[in-house]
Amino acid sequence: MVTEIEAIHKVLAVLEESGIEYMIVGSYAAGLHGFIRTTHDLDLVVCLEAEHVSTLVSALDEEFYVDSESAREAIAQHDMFNIIHFDAGLKIDFWILHNDEYSQAQFARRECAEMEGIPAWVATAEDTILSKLLWYRTSPSERQLDDVRGILEVQKGSLDWDYLNEWAAKLWVAERLADLGKRPQE
Repeated sequence: MVTEIEAIHKVLAVLEESGIEYMIVGSYAAGLHGFIRTTHDLDLVVCLEAEHVSTLVSALDEEFYVDSESAREAIAQHDMFNIIHFDAGLKIDFWILHNDEYSQAQFARRECAEMEGIPAWVATAEDTILSKLLWYRTSPSERQLDDVRGILEVQKGSLDWDYLNEWAAKLWVAERLADLGKRPQE
């Protein structure tokens, strides 16, 4: 039986070998920067072009359910598609990188971190906080705020508050960030 982490390693290896840039976001990123919580899906932001789809499908289709048409449609619409590992049951969402200023800034700031023994590209702690606050605004869930609280607690003195405050204001999440009671006194 293949474990979830083995399935993740397989996908990340295929992306690396194919030259497809990616960034781990969502709960896995929050767990790397804050407190780990159980999740059975992985969210990736990817720089995926239509010409990559056949390579991705052929490398993964023995172990994963992969719908090439859904992938092509997601690329065309700058949306998302997912794949599911047959044995592990792990769902991996592939979010196509958007062209807006924040998405580009976030992707440019991604950092290499160790994930269960392998290097992986991950959203920074600051960008994970901002993304979680954006998700909370769209779909309020205490889980999003708990992830933010965890990152704020674990990363305490190492966060770039100038960056956080600037983007929180631009993204209309500054009030929520302040509500968490962790914003430094100005």
